[in-house]
Amino acid sequence: MTAITPTRGADRLIVALDVPTVDAALRAVELLDNVSFFKLGLQLFMTGGMPALLQSLRGKRVFVDLKVPGDIGNTITGVIDVCYQHGVAMLTLSDSMPAPAIRVAAAARNAHSRFDLKLLTVPLVSSLDASDLAEMTGTDDDLETYVLKRAKRAIDAGCDGVIASGDAIEWCRRAFPAPTLIVSPGIRPAGAAPDDQKRHTTPADAIRRGADYLVVGRPILRAADPREAEDVFRKHADRIELLVTDVIMPGSSGPALFERLSLERPNLRVLYMSGYTDDAIVQHAGLPANLVFLQKPFTAHGLMCKVREALGR
Repeated sequence: MTAITPTRGADRLIVALDVPTVDAALRAVELLDNVSFFKLGLQLFMTGGMPALLQSLRGKRVFVDLKVPGDIGNTITGVIDVCYQHGVAMLTLSDSMPAPAIRVAAAARNAHSRFDLKLLTVPLVSSLDASDLAEMTGTDDDLETYVLKRAKRAIDAGCDGVIASGDAIEWCRRAFPAPTLIVSPGIRPAGAAPDDQKRHTTPADAIRRGADYLVVGRPILRAADPREAEDVFRKHADRIELLVTDVIMPGSSGPALFERLSLERPNLRVLYMSGYTDDAIVQHAGLPANLVFLQKPFTAHGLMCKVREALGR
């Protein structure tokens, strides 16, 4: 196993693309152009567009979270081969996958030179906690014993790491030191709604407990929702002179947002941002050639210059 523990805080973040369509996923990736790592799960898999999406994400790191179950060796090898073809960085295996099948997956990965796919076991999803154990297992195991027993079995068979949330992060780090990876879902900012996550923690606490990577989905995707911008605008419309917006956003677009808000404030100015060049944006988004545009990444000075330009000052 090769350690791939990130060195920069930004490299720890994996954004879960928990959206209903490939188009919505691509819009989110465009908006989050400062993010290098994305998770694709069952929802996108069931759209049938996963191969096309994986191809579009070339240049990004991709975590495929399908919790692959046990199957015959030929099928498991085929799954690993597809991951190799698309350069997948991480793949989850179901807790139900038997040890011989995990060994097959590891051998199939190792058969490809310079393929650093990390196989991760999922002892217990973060939407379940100790109150669910008795019904699930019919045993008297406590949560720590349950998680560690299953994680150890999978790691001994060839898994490179474990999906762990809440207190399980610390249990797993004590039991499985580096280079074993710990990837933590159920991450919520302090004070945020837990949604359906029964075992959740803040980003800082997850790292303190020993997580290598943090998986965050809804808190980020919701924050990027242009409808929130519209709500804020309507509360303060008489004080807002300039709209600063990405050209492409999940569920909408910057031009569409500007058009709606301009109906309420006709003198509103706009500054568009994107990771694409201004020529590409004008060509593909149908925007006027004289728009005020800021290309990402940008500096604070660059932003202020463009704000002055947009306001005509």
